[in-house]
Amino acid sequence: MTKTLEKDSSYLIDNTLIDPLMDENHEFLQDPYPLFEKYRAIGPIAWSSRGNQWLVTGLEEANQIVRDNRFGKNMSLWKNPNLMTRLLFKFLRARSAGNLLFQDPPEHTRLRGLMQTAFLPGTIHAMQTHIQEITDQLLAEIKPGDQGDLLAQLAFPLPVTVIAELLGIPAADRDQFKHWSKLVTGSLQGKVCPFQALKSFRASRELRAYLHKVIKNKQKEPGHDLLTTLSQIQTKEDGRLSEKELLANSMLVLIAGHETTVNLISNGVYHLLQNKEQHELLKQNPQLLEAAVEEFLRLDPPVQIVRRIAYSDIEVGGIKIKSGQAVTMLIGACNRDPRVFAHPEKMDIQREKFKHFSFGAGIHFCLGSELARNEARIAIATLLSKYPDMRLQEGQLSYRSPFALRGLEHLPVVY
Repeated sequence: MTKTLEKDSSYLIDNTLIDPLMDENHEFLQDPYPLFEKYRAIGPIAWSSRGNQWLVTGLEEANQIVRDNRFGKNMSLWKNPNLMTRLLFKFLRARSAGNLLFQDPPEHTRLRGLMQTAFLPGTIHAMQTHIQEITDQLLAEIKPGDQGDLLAQLAFPLPVTVIAELLGIPAADRDQFKHWSKLVTGSLQGKVCPFQALKSFRASRELRAYLHKVIKNKQKEPGHDLLTTLSQIQTKEDGRLSEKELLANSMLVLIAGHETTVNLISNGVYHLLQNKEQHELLKQNPQLLEAAVEEFLRLDPPVQIVRRIAYSDIEVGGIKIKSGQAVTMLIGACNRDPRVFAHPEKMDIQREKFKHFSFGAGIHFCLGSELARNEARIAIATLLSKYPDMRLQEGQLSYRSPFALRGLEHLPVVY
């Protein structure tokens, strides 16, 4: 390993590469891609002794792993080098019983079959007019030339309003959702301090109590919303969601349904405004918007990791992975695999059709992918039309923790 690293020791601890989950720091958060290249130099699958896990940078290998049922989602089996985090994983899995994200078949198959009715293409398409109305309302008082934080003014309130209305909970509580979400997702690291774990647990408990109260009210007075639908839905094959499953997956939809889209919109606009040529190309050719959003997803994905645990000894890409070993797919690295993408580090909204890894693949492919895409397209199209000369304000921008969810702290712009 050290043979490929002699020219740069900034990514080393004790002559070993830092681990994206275990060694998160400010410099890495701002630009994780040089470290990904260090791992890629070792191979598409490289062992991290710091994290006691395999790190995958190859797109083909990542796709193979997530489609192989010999890999599963029970990450509590992973021997995390950090004891506190290891205990937290087991605790969270017990608390998240019924959460679609942590299930293997056959339970995953049943839960997804019940949940996906809310995310059918027709349902998402029918929401487009309302998403546009929300976008227009959020930007109504902002005039060309005004200065502001696009993240606070559009990228955050749009998806959280959409997902709150979809669920049937008050969008007026969005600042409280943001607070809870920040604390809950703060535990998505390989190394968590006890104080942080306590705050995450407390926020999770408060959010569960909030949603439990809302769900009980929906059962008494049904509405035209997702929580009502999910509490009533029942199929011959899959039965219905239990109260615990309904609560766990409502939390998942609320947090995942806005966190990732906030990052998609803000990361995409940030990179577009940094690249004047691509910005001008998109303004002159709005038909490229769909391809542009896919390129934003590829270039700087809002979610950076997908994880699995090996349930048996398996060979992938010439690497022997043992039963019980953790495998972390680095989405940003897979999306820049030079074996698949020409000049992967460059933005190219005219890039030929491709399949990036930003929504995962296989049976766990993101249920809300089309909703996120639609919100991003509408938000960015509206910005391009209303503020054709929009630019970044001067100053250094910062990406926030945790690494698993890649998003900016703020996005100051001149509209």
